Amino acid sequence: MPDCFEFKEDDISLTPVWATLPSLPLECWHPNALGKIGSRLDPPIAMDSLMMKMERVSYASILVEVDASKKLVDHMEFILLNGVVRKQPIVYEYTPKFCSTCNRFGHLKESCQPSATPIATAITTAAPNVNNAVVKTAAPKKA
Repeated sequence: MPDCFEFKEDDISLTPVWATLPSLPLECWHPNALGKIGSRLDPPIAMDSLMMKMERVSYASILVEVDASKKLVDHMEFILLNGVVRKQPIVYEYTPKFCSTCNRFGHLKESCQPSATPIATAITTAAPNVNNAVVKTAAPKKA
């Protein structure tokens, strides 16, 4: 890998995902309230413009950066201004599949199929003959 790429292990599994908050009470539709809700999920990145203009009030959407190697939160609880505890469901536009075995997106650890085919590599050894000729023999690469 070129030197210009340097990733930390934790950075590899981060991805943006739209989190939808169905039937969110209207009193929670203020940008500050939505920011607090988004912060409890993961770092908020953006908010849906239709939602911010109150042009669609059936659900709120917040773009958050999630760690795909961890289980996503499916609900949260918070106290409304009237003192009622709200158990708010959270629905994600999609659930990213991330394999912690090979650190790649697209499949889960349970279905990871690392390359089972050994890769042959050339190993140089001294030949046991009188001329001390050098021969190359193929051997499977050790994992």
